[in-house]
Amino acid sequence: MTAPFSVLHVCIGNICRSPMSERILDGLTGDDVFNHGAGISAFHEGENMQPKSMDELEARGYDFEGHRSRHLVRAHVESSDLILVATIGHLEFIAERFPEAVAKTFLVRSFGRLAADAAASLPDGDTATRGKALVTAAEDQRADYDEVDLSDPWGMSAAVYGRIADQLEAALKPVASALEGGR
Repeated sequence: MTAPFSVLHVCIGNICRSPMSERILDGLTGDDVFNHGAGISAFHEGENMQPKSMDELEARGYDFEGHRSRHLVRAHVESSDLILVATIGHLEFIAERFPEAVAKTFLVRSFGRLAADAAASLPDGDTATRGKALVTAAEDQRADYDEVDLSDPWGMSAAVYGRIADQLEAALKPVASALEGGR
């Protein structure tokens, strides 16, 4: 059995956007994709995700239990095949501190579009094989796509959290489909 394809989801505190991103993609994929998250700030380390994030996940049928925020460290980056970040600022943070990871780091909303367009050209094979080919294809085509941030809902209304969850589902469904070959 091949090791799971590892996807790291990153935002500021790992309490709003990245936990929703992680849990949505986890709910859309099988055991052959390992989703985990971290924040560029250690301020919320060890905390649960925001209640409005949990509410959105629960309402959509995704698991929200057991989350504890983590501060991003080198081991998270090195163990990941793909890094999905919320904003250009997070992309720049990765580029500055982990320049070797730039080729596998993408804005989550932009990566959904890349994945949708690349899916048909990916090789047959297991999820890890498809995932690595997807990352390579996305890196090759990165400049052809707009950079689209995922706004921070922290402290905002439930409607804003709902909009963020909608944007994440729209971005992550094509990623799941590309990884799993439409299974």
